[in-house]
Formats: sequence, C-alpha cells, structure tokens
Amino acid sequence: MNDVIAYEALVERFGRLPTFHDAEVQAARLDSGQQTDGRASLELDIHLFDADGLLPDGQTNFTRHTLATLRFEGVEAVELDGFGPQNVLWDLEIEDLGNGAPDSARLRVSLPASNGLAGSFRCEQALVVAVRDFEPGTHSVYHRPQSR
Repeated sequence: MNDVIAYEALVERFGRLPTFHDAEVQAARLDSGQQTDGRASLELDIHLFDADGLLPDGQTNFTRHTLATLRFEGVEAVELDGFGPQNVLWDLEIEDLGNGAPDSARLRVSLPASNGLAGSFRCEQALVVAVRDFEPGTHSVYHRPQSR
C-alpha cells in the first residue's frame, strides 16, 4: 500500500494498514475521462473492518466499519468480472511495475475474490480519496441489528 497516495488516512483510522481480506466492494465506478482530463479512472468503495473476538452468540464481533474510496487514475487493461450483491475480496494487491511498465502505467492492481467482483488492471497512480464511518446495510452479512 505504500504505492498508494494518502494511504496514511487508512493507517490513522485503523492504527496500521488494514487487511483487505474479506473486505467488500460496495461500488465500482469507471470514468472514461473524456469529460475531464482524458485519462480513464476507476473508483472502488470498499467496506473495511476489524474483528475483535466473539459475541455472546458465538459470531465474530466486527468493529470499526469503514468505507474507503480508492481511485485509480490512468487505468488500462481493465478486466473485471462477477460483480453482484456480495463482492468479497481475498485481498487487494498492488505491484509496482517499475521502469519496464507498458505505456504510462506503473502499477498493476489485482482483485482476487472470495465471492463476486474479481479482476485486474494497470494504472498510473492509486490514491485514497475518502475514509469514513460506515454502517453495513440490512442485507450485509456484517449487519448486526442494534439490541434494544
């Protein structure tokens, strides 16, 4: 993640770099760039969280629910597949391609999935554009009804 601009916002939120294992992609937006700077971009809204022991009913206690928006600029060779109601990542991998990168892309991003959205692409740069509190929706496996 050190190749990601403003990754410190994630470190500030979690006290360390969070894992993307079991994180859920909530939204994916592609922009051709024709209305802006001519460079294609891809944004992902990703639900991240911590796990803190077990609840009395034996389920994992998920905490620090966070929605992080990552933007990848100058994307090319985009291959995405399987987007659906649940898009669980196995990880989010970013590889620096160095000087041997094709065209201007210098990073390769891979989205191996446990379920739903998977894919890969190359990009010029990656940045964290937002990190905010998040409440999982009622259809999410991470939703826990508030006890009264």
